[in-house]
Amino acid sequence: MTKAPDRQSGERPWCLVMALWGDKYGAAHVNELAGEARRQAPGLTKIVLLTDRHRPDVAPMVSQAAFPDYFQRPEFFQDGYRIKLSIFSRLVLPADMPCLFVDLDTIVLGDLGRIAALVSGPTDCFMMPPTGLGFGRLRRITDRIRPGMNYPTGNSSLVAFHSGAEPNLAETFQRMHAAGTDVDARYMLIDDRFISWFARDNLRAIPNDLAVMFRREFLSRSLTWLWLRGRLPAVRRRREGLVAITLNGAAFSADSMADMAEGTLIREAKGRKGYWSESWIGPSWQKIIASCRRVVAARQTAGAASPEVAPESRR
Repeated sequence: MTKAPDRQSGERPWCLVMALWGDKYGAAHVNELAGEARRQAPGLTKIVLLTDRHRPDVAPMVSQAAFPDYFQRPEFFQDGYRIKLSIFSRLVLPADMPCLFVDLDTIVLGDLGRIAALVSGPTDCFMMPPTGLGFGRLRRITDRIRPGMNYPTGNSSLVAFHSGAEPNLAETFQRMHAAGTDVDARYMLIDDRFISWFARDNLRAIPNDLAVMFRREFLSRSLTWLWLRGRLPAVRRRREGLVAITLNGAAFSADSMADMAEGTLIREAKGRKGYWSESWIGPSWQKIIASCRRVVAARQTAGAASPEVAPESRR
């Protein structure tokens, strides 16, 4: 019988991993995420930021590390974000420790260590799941029938993994890329496709009572269904226990959400929509606003020259 993942972090040591390049995000986002994570996670032992250059305004509690040399290729920073595969590199991670990578547009609501605690051994890997069948048994059976063709692809906004995993994902990608193996295949061109392909035998979903994507959880193509779902007791209880909400999408940013008028109808490129209000979103609404306002205020205090531009949504 497979052991159920641990859902309580306690004092279990783990490492928070972030990545920053270019000017879309800055020290304010890093410090907000790291500060809230440390405040609410007693087991958080190490915080690592992979970056394209030293960031003087990043808080001292964050250890800055340069992206490994092999990954510092212009094309790796562009569509597909293959630069993110370097978060698995042994060159930047503490040894033999559960790790949680978190995108910088993530709102921390509780103890992120509860997600890191899902990782009980070196082979474990957890991602935000795809829609539909997710990482279920049927998808795995389909993958075995047609190997490599139908493996489910997760979203890399949050990834929980173990730094001691063998083989190492970053090293495997580097070796394959250097050898020219399938260099034009989609799984070699997009970070979350490669992660999903590499870990497909052990990959599982980060439960939606711990973390969700804003656009999937609080937006829908049907406003009627969205309204009804938000009032189901089970959904309300689940949302009250969330520890993270990721805002991955061009329609959402700290600047746009910090002072968005209550009742605004939010739309995103794939047709989902929803209302920006506590009655539709629930208790997380005020926490999202507070986090976004802290980021904006910190950036203004630091004299940042330009507002953030959120990256395009990929899924």
